[in-house]
Amino acid sequence: MPAPAFNDRVEKKFQLGIEEKEVAALWRDLSTVLHPYGLEPVQEITSVGSVYYDNKDCDLLRFSLLGHLMLFRTRAYEMYGQVPQPIGEYWIELKTAQGTRRRKRRFPLAKGALQDFLDGREMGQSVADRGREAGVADIGELYSASQETVLTMGLKPLLLVRCKRIAFQSDTSRLSIDWDVEYYHAQASLYEASSWKYLAEPSVGRSGKVILEMKCLTDEGVPAWFSELQQRYPVWAREYLKPVEGMGCLFKGPLRHHKEVNYFIPLINAYMENTLLG
Repeated sequence: MPAPAFNDRVEKKFQLGIEEKEVAALWRDLSTVLHPYGLEPVQEITSVGSVYYDNKDCDLLRFSLLGHLMLFRTRAYEMYGQVPQPIGEYWIELKTAQGTRRRKRRFPLAKGALQDFLDGREMGQSVADRGREAGVADIGELYSASQETVLTMGLKPLLLVRCKRIAFQSDTSRLSIDWDVEYYHAQASLYEASSWKYLAEPSVGRSGKVILEMKCLTDEGVPAWFSELQQRYPVWAREYLKPVEGMGCLFKGPLRHHKEVNYFIPLINAYMENTLLG
């Protein structure tokens, strides 16, 4: 999968007032509504699996709750409606924010090279070649900086967020819709699985929401196509992070004995209540 655009963008999140079973009809409707504005479907229904990392003190979660977004994750894309293929590649991603502007730096890494990266080994030639093929110009610098973040902060896999996604895109805007969001306790053994679409272990929680993300290269106000969408569907601004909600599920389940559970749960509950903006 080629590296997507919109790695440096203005990002806004919304909750759609529809049930998850209505997403298929929504997809068909939006294909017609958005076409005159140059937004076209860019992928079939995709399973997006994101493993979020943190250290034993959950410092990255703490940063997010205090308004200083910093996320480190590995991400895998799997398609529905196709012959199943084992996961062979992950995207290594570091995401930060300043106001509504998000910056995501990422590069692809073959499944067999992931452990070398996590263990602090130098980048191999095959990693460099794949990075350049995917359009990552500064692959060497990005590999080293991401690796340093993992090692110096003591980051380990902690939470898997899995969802279904559809997306529409033009030259300046991208609209993605996520649903069927589930949360899992992630451990290193997760990378041994050939697929994350159908895990044997039960999830620790699910969102139950239909989330719309609007990503624009510039902040020029509300696009005309979004105004039309608002006239057709109930939409509420909801600037919340899936990994924050997922960590709340972990603290009420597998991590209920964490040393700072009584510190984090009230903050997460307050965060989830206060992110419903309209």
